[in-house]
Amino acid sequence: MSEYDARLTDRVRTRGVLGPDDAARLLLPVAQSLADLHAAGTAHGAVSPAAVRIASDGSASLVDASDVRPDPAYVAPDPSAGLRADPCADDVWALAAVLEFVTTGGEPGSGGVRDTGWLAPLTELALVVDPRQRPTMADMAAYLQAQVPAPEPARRPSPVVLGVVGAAVIVVLGLVGAALLFTGSDDDPDPAAKPDTPSRRTSDGPRGSEEPVDDPAATASADTVSARELEDFARSYVATASRDPQRGLRLLTPDYQAASPRYREVWAAIDSPVILSITPDPQAMTVSYTYRYALPGGVRRTEDITLRLVQRDGRLLISGASAR
Repeated sequence: MSEYDARLTDRVRTRGVLGPDDAARLLLPVAQSLADLHAAGTAHGAVSPAAVRIASDGSASLVDASDVRPDPAYVAPDPSAGLRADPCADDVWALAAVLEFVTTGGEPGSGGVRDTGWLAPLTELALVVDPRQRPTMADMAAYLQAQVPAPEPARRPSPVVLGVVGAAVIVVLGLVGAALLFTGSDDDPDPAAKPDTPSRRTSDGPRGSEEPVDDPAATASADTVSARELEDFARSYVATASRDPQRGLRLLTPDYQAASPRYREVWAAIDSPVILSITPDPQAMTVSYTYRYALPGGVRRTEDITLRLVQRDGRLLISGASAR
């Protein structure tokens, strides 16, 4: 054991909670270590703030399970009768609880509203009682890494190759969320679209028919689009694209269709999408939503998407999209 052997519990007690970005950077190595354990067929079984060692340089590492006692507060709840125990899924639950602790100071079961910022979609999914519904530890590590990559000014992060069982067509797509949908250019060639701030990753989809589709959610009043219209459009778009990618493609402007060569391949792999939250912005003509979905092989993802919209002949079309 090193001379400096502080734990995450000490770090939060002495220096306070962290914001979601700093929490993600700090605990990413821990998530990656746990993902490696799980890939080898082993669970940790004692994940808690006391199982996270903080070095003198402020970095975090996972303490070996033999060197830390399990904390009852960080033991996943017993699922409903009939479900088999899943120690790896319990590690996922415990790490999500640790993320909540480091960002809010609250422990599991302590009650109260906990605002974990952009970590909320991840922690909410990971803390569900049913272990089958939780993401894998590899999913958690990928989500943290994609949202807050380690600063590397000397080189830009390269795309990550995601091998998904039964979906060999989906490669060189960034992990988590928009990475599966947004790999094209973020430039918006449509002169009717309002300017937008560039984002870290951008949407992708394939060239296809430019015919409009008769979709009630794609219609809007000639001049003003309400928040309700934007919300209805987003919900209808996600349902349409996952059910029939060709129809979804037709809800893109012709220019954006041409800039989206993998659209149908990507949407064909997405199953059971569920929108968790949605925020329309009529003034900016954008609609942002967080949704989760399943991929072949049982992999689950959660993404935050923003669609940029324009009106064409009284219809709403997507002129660009981005993810964070």
